[in-house]
Amino acid sequence: MERPDAGDLAQRLARNAEAVCRHYLANGRRQGRYWVVGDVRNAPGRSMFVRLSGPDDGPGAAGHWRDYVARWVMLRPGAGRLFCRIPAGSAQHNLSLRGAA
Repeated sequence: MERPDAGDLAQRLARNAEAVCRHYLANGRRQGRYWVVGDVRNAPGRSMFVRLSGPDDGPGAAGHWRDYVARWVMLRPGAGRLFCRIPAGSAQHNLSLRGAA
């Protein structure tokens, strides 16, 4: 018997995305075509979405997921000094505004 490669395993998991989510992300719930949960650590909430159906690969594929929680970024302008903490999404937004000016 051949050992499946990572791509084959990923496709098999994606084909059974809802069963995988029910087992590993039990604090979530189905909402339309998505499984909604707090994060990859199975926290309760609504910021991570796993697509339950779709093509085997490419955009919109089943099993693709996205976590919309902004990670915290530490800004240290000086050596070892921590001045502020802001969400990464805000930092990216602010940086993109500077580039446009």
